[in-house]
Amino acid sequence: MERCTMAEPTVYHIQKGRLVKMKDPGAFGRGDCYLVDAGMKIYLWIGPNSTVDEKFLTAATAVMRDTAREGKADIDRIEGGNEPADFMALFDDFRLTDEDTEGILKKVQLETHEHKLWRVHRESDETFFAEVNLRRDSLKSDDVFLLDAWDDIWVWRGKNATAREKFDGTILARRYDAERVGVQEIEIIEEGQEPEEFFRSFS
Repeated sequence: MERCTMAEPTVYHIQKGRLVKMKDPGAFGRGDCYLVDAGMKIYLWIGPNSTVDEKFLTAATAVMRDTAREGKADIDRIEGGNEPADFMALFDDFRLTDEDTEGILKKVQLETHEHKLWRVHRESDETFFAEVNLRRDSLKSDDVFLLDAWDDIWVWRGKNATAREKFDGTILARRYDAERVGVQEIEIIEEGQEPEEFFRSFS
């Protein structure tokens, strides 16, 4: 079956949990990750110096887009510096740069096992993932939140969160778990049914 691709793919840069459309789609920073949407072909370009959060969010976003296309898209992961010819042919001026946008995760977290809380929410037809203060009052019923307690990843689902937010929150947790590579477990909890252990990380 012949695959359909767009003549001019749309390139998105992962910047602190958001997909930002590239104005110069041929420049790829070694410290960053990009999603190249070519219709039924989706490329994940992973910079050699990119962080765990950038890698997993790129992969999770690709899965979400593929889901919207009923699982028919072909997803390819490309390690920066090892681009196949068909990928580079998509751009008039493909080049690598030393750009490195700060990711969501800080190096200190990896060194000290610092706990983090992230909000997962939908705006229009896109899902966003942003760090929020690690406090109980940061939890809002309209959204889904991920608590990284290092040994456990909790997916807290607000009572008014949409089904899509709940789905995306679980996908993000799984992708994070896969990229970080550890022994952490993913726990899904509903608002109002939190175990005491869940709140131990909060100030």
